[in-house]
Parts: sequence; structure tokens; C-alpha cells
Amino acid sequence: MKTLIPFLLIALALPAVADDPDDLDPGAKAVFESVQSAWSSGGHEKIGVHFEKDSKVSLSLDDSGSYSRDQAIARLKKYFDTNKTKSLKLEKDGYEGGNNPRASYEYEYTDAEGNKQKATLVVTLRKKGDRWVVSTISRL
Repeated sequence: MKTLIPFLLIALALPAVADDPDDLDPGAKAVFESVQSAWSSGGHEKIGVHFEKDSKVSLSLDDSGSYSRDQAIARLKKYFDTNKTKSLKLEKDGYEGGNNPRASYEYEYTDAEGNKQKATLVVTLRKKGDRWVVSTISRL
């Protein structure tokens, strides 16, 4: 029994270590912070610098689809023209690491009809070469 206790303690500690936001790749964290700043100001082009030129970007905002880099930037511009961000802040424990790191934000905005809305905005990254790129943006 004495030899089993250390193994149980290690097993219980592993999930907490795996979800530790401090383990998030610094490059991924920098992209999440850049996207958050750009989203808060409606900077569709600043978000677009984090899209890969030769890959599709999945957007689920007013509608859903998979777009080329230029199409995705145009869709974001259209979205920001009708939806004004009031606040965007990282949720508590909002980072999730791994091969496809994800950030979740508390999102408040005014929609096209002028109604105040609350949602969760989720941004997912993937590694492309030596850099992190945005692969999905979803409003939940």
C-alpha cells in the first residue's frame, strides 16, 4: 500500500499540470493576445496577419464557413461593420494548450439592430512551420 500512494498522488497531479496555462507556448500566447487586442478595436486586418496564406480559416460568427485568407479578412470586416465590440476579456482559465491551443473570451457587443449581446468567442490555433496561425474563430 505504501508504494501505491506515491503513484496515486502523481496520477492525481497530472491533469492539473496538463491544463496549466503557464505551459502554453509563448508564441501561441502572443498570437492570442494580438487577436484579442485587434478584435477589441475591430482590426480585421490585424487579425488577418495571423491567418495562413495557403490554408482555409473557419469562421462561425453571423454565419459559418471555411474561407481563404483574403475571404476571411473580408468576412471579418463585414462582421465588424455591423457588430461593435464593447468588451472582450479572457475567461478565467481561458487558455488551453496542446497541439491546437485555444483561447476563450467573454465577449460583449452590439449587433446590427443595436441590441447588446453576450457570447463566448473561441480562437483556435495550429502550428504552421515555426509559427502559430489562427485556424478557427467561433462565436458561441
